[in-house]
Amino acid sequence: MKNILVQKKALIVAAISIVVFICFRYTLYNQFSNWDDDFYVTHDQWIKSLTLENLKVIFTRDITKNNYHPFCMLSLAINYYFAQLNPMTYYLTNILIHVANAVLVFFLFFQLCTRLNVDEFGKFFVAGFGGLWFGVHPMHVESVAWIAERKDVLYGFFYLWGLLAYLRFISEEKKKWYWISYGLFVASCLSKPMAVMFPVALLCVDFLYRRPLAKKLVYEKVIFFLTSLACGAAAFYTQNKTGAIAKFEVLSLAERIMYASYGFVMYVFKLFNPTYLSTFYPYPFRYISGYLDAFFYEAPFIALAIIILPLWLAWKFKREYFRVVAFGMGFFVANVIFILQFISVGAAIMADRYSYVSYIGLLFLIFYFIQELLKKQQVFRMPAVVILFFLSLVLGYLCYERTFAWHNSETLLSDAVEKYPFKRDPDRTYDPVNHGIALLSYKWLGNYYLDMGNPDKALENYNVLVTLRSADKHVLDNIERANALKLYGGVLQQSNNGTAGADQESPQDTRLSPNSQPGAAPSNNNQQAGPPANLQQLMPLNGRQGAPDPEFIVHINKSIALCKTGDTLMAFREYINSFRLNPNTERIMADSCFKYVQNAQYATAINMYGMLLKLNTSNPFYYFYRGVAEFSRNKMKSAIADWEVGVKMKSPDVQKSASYNLSVALDSVGNDSLAYYYAVMSKGLGWNVTDVYLESLRRKKELRKKK
Repeated sequence: MKNILVQKKALIVAAISIVVFICFRYTLYNQFSNWDDDFYVTHDQWIKSLTLENLKVIFTRDITKNNYHPFCMLSLAINYYFAQLNPMTYYLTNILIHVANAVLVFFLFFQLCTRLNVDEFGKFFVAGFGGLWFGVHPMHVESVAWIAERKDVLYGFFYLWGLLAYLRFISEEKKKWYWISYGLFVASCLSKPMAVMFPVALLCVDFLYRRPLAKKLVYEKVIFFLTSLACGAAAFYTQNKTGAIAKFEVLSLAERIMYASYGFVMYVFKLFNPTYLSTFYPYPFRYISGYLDAFFYEAPFIALAIIILPLWLAWKFKREYFRVVAFGMGFFVANVIFILQFISVGAAIMADRYSYVSYIGLLFLIFYFIQELLKKQQVFRMPAVVILFFLSLVLGYLCYERTFAWHNSETLLSDAVEKYPFKRDPDRTYDPVNHGIALLSYKWLGNYYLDMGNPDKALENYNVLVTLRSADKHVLDNIERANALKLYGGVLQQSNNGTAGADQESPQDTRLSPNSQPGAAPSNNNQQAGPPANLQQLMPLNGRQGAPDPEFIVHINKSIALCKTGDTLMAFREYINSFRLNPNTERIMADSCFKYVQNAQYATAINMYGMLLKLNTSNPFYYFYRGVAEFSRNKMKSAIADWEVGVKMKSPDVQKSASYNLSVALDSVGNDSLAYYYAVMSKGLGWNVTDVYLESLRRKKELRKKK
C-alpha cells in the first residue's frame, strides 16, 4: 500500500513538473531587459567573479540600490560563472526553481490534508491541483520570466521548505527541525525581504493544527519575530534611502486605504480571472474631475467582505471549517499585507509578482472546499476533475501566452503601454477618465528605442512624459541625445547603461587561414569598414572656426596614455571628464582601441577594452577584439572566455567570427571536441571554414576518444 502511495505521488509530481516546464519553455528564448536586468546582471560588476572580495560585497552591501538580497545575487553570480551573459541559463534556473516550488506546494498541501484527516482521493485532489495551479497560474509568469525577479522564486523556495520543516517539527517534536525551519526562514529573508511574514504563516499553521496558545508556542516564535523585525527594518531603511517610499503627505489616509483595498481586491479577482495582466499597474491619473473611479470608493467594503464573509459562513455552518478558512485567508493576508500600498512603495499600485507566495493560502482554501463538496456528492467527482483539468489547460495556455510579453525590453514595456496608454481627448487637452498611465514604461521604452538607435520612437515615448509634466532630468537629457541622433543621421549612439556609446566600427577583413592565429574580424554590412573617415566630426567644438575642444582632447589623450601604463582607474576618471565634454567619447575610444589591435599594441588594447566593458557590457565587438589581443599575448584562457561571450551575444557577424577563432584557440590548447563544435558552428553561420580543417579536427577528436 505504501509503495502504491509513493508511486502515485511520483507520478503526480512528474506530471506537474513536466506541465509547468512546458508552460514556461518559451522563456528560454527571452533576452535580458533594461528593466532592472542591467542592475542585477549585465552591468553589475560584483557578480562577474566569484572572488572573496566580491562575495564580501554581495553579503555586506545593497549592490542593486533597491534592496538587500545577497542569496539572490549569489545565485546570479553562479549563473554568470558558468554562462557569462547567456540569458538562457538564467531563465532556465528560474524555471527549474519554480518547478521545484510547484512540487513543494504539492507536498505542503498533502501534509496539511493528512493532518486534517482528508481521505486519499481528497489529499491527491487538493495537493495535485493546488501544486499544478500554483505552477501554471499566469500571475506567476512575472516572477519566473523576469531575471531580476530571481529573488521571488528563490525566497519562495526557502519559504516552502521552511514550512515543511516546521510541519515536521510539529509532528516529531524534534528540535533539529525547528532550527532547520529557522535557517530556511533566514535564507528566505536573504533572498527577498517579503519573507518577513513567515512567522505569521507559522501561527496560521499552529491555528490549523489546533496547537494550544501556551508559553511554549510563544517562546518558539520569539526568534522568528525578532529576525522579521530586523529584516523588515533593514528593508524599509533601504527603500526609504533610495526614495522608493513616498512621503506620507503625498497621499491622504483615505487614498492609502482605497489604493490598498483596490490592490487586495484585484489580487483576489485575478486569481480567478488572470486576464488583462500588465508588467506595470499605475496609480489612477487624475486631471480634471479630481475624483477617482467609483470602484476605488467601493474597494474597502469589498475587501472587508472578502475577508469577513467566508469566516462568518464557516463559523455558522461548521466550526471545523472555520480553522481552514482562517488558515487560508490568514496566510494570504499575511503575505500580501505589506505590498498593498498602505505605505506607498514604488510607482505601481500592484504587481503580479506579489501574488507568488500569498496565493498558496487561497489555493489551499479553494481546493480543500471543492473536495469537501465532492466528498458529500461523490457522483460529481469525475465531472469535477474533468472540468478542473479543462480549466488547468486554460490557465496553462494563458501562462504560456504571457511569457511572450517578457521576450525583451520592447515587448514587456509595450505591454504596459498598451494596457495603460495615454489617450488624447478630442474636446479637452487631456483625457479626464480615471485610468492609470504607464509613465515609467513610457520612460524605459523611450530608453530602449534610444539604445537601439531609433530616435523617432524614443521621442514619441518621451513626449508623453513631457506632455504630462512627468519628465525627469534623465528623460530631458535623453531627449537632447535623441534630437542629436536625428540631426547627425546616426553618428551618435547610445549604450545600454544610459551613457553615450557606439557600435564598434567593423575593420577590414583580416581573416587568416585555419591553423594560424585568430584575428578574424566580423564584417557588419550595416556599418562602414574601418574607423570613421573624419574623426573630427565626433569632436566637441569650442566655437572658434569649428576647432576641436582642446580640453576634451587633453582628457581623452590622458585616458589613453594611462591605459597604456595600466592605470585603468585613473584612465576611467579621465574618461568621465572627457565624456562630460563629448557624449561621443565611447565611440572615439572604441576606434582607438581597434587601431591599437591593428598596430599590434595588444597590451594597451586589452586595458582599453577592459575599461570600455565596465561601461558597456552589451557590445559584442569589445569582447571579440579584446579576445584577439589576448590571444596575441598568449593569454589563451582569457581569449577563449571573451570569444565565448561574443558567441552567445546577439550579433550574427561576431558569432561566426568568434566561433571560428574559438575553434582555433581551443585546438591550440588540445580541446579537440569543442574546437570541432565551434568550427561546425562557424561554418553553419556562413564562415569559410575549409573541409580540410574540419576533417583534421574530427580525426584528432576520434584519436583522443580511442586513447
